[in-house]
Amino acid sequence: MTPKNTLQKWEVAIVKAMIASKRFTNQEMLSYFSRPGRSLNQARIVDIKQERIHKAVKAASDTELEGFLSSWPNLDPKTGLHIKSDELIIKSREAMLLAVQAYNSPTCYFRSEVFIVTAIIARTYLMHAFYKSQGL
Repeated sequence: MTPKNTLQKWEVAIVKAMIASKRFTNQEMLSYFSRPGRSLNQARIVDIKQERIHKAVKAASDTELEGFLSSWPNLDPKTGLHIKSDELIIKSREAMLLAVQAYNSPTCYFRSEVFIVTAIIARTYLMHAFYKSQGL
């Protein structure tokens, strides 16, 4: 399984809350966490249900579960990235877009400096996303 196909701890907590509520089938739970570019196997839900994996993760509260369900799907419409799981990548993208906009602004006198600083911020977000995906 590749790192992009693994459930994050907050997602496991939501799955555990869904299991506890007894309102969802395994397939329904899986549908909340699979998306283009991220394919999960139904066995992950079964493994969580039977406590073969993620024993230490506590179930989310009913309030957290309802908040998740009411905001689902929480995807960035431009990129298809998940707003919570891929937050650092989305921030990196936005910072780089801002750098380019600032550089192209005819009213700005310090374009180069603003571009460089904002581009470094974008790169830093991207590096944080990479290291987080590697578990560092």
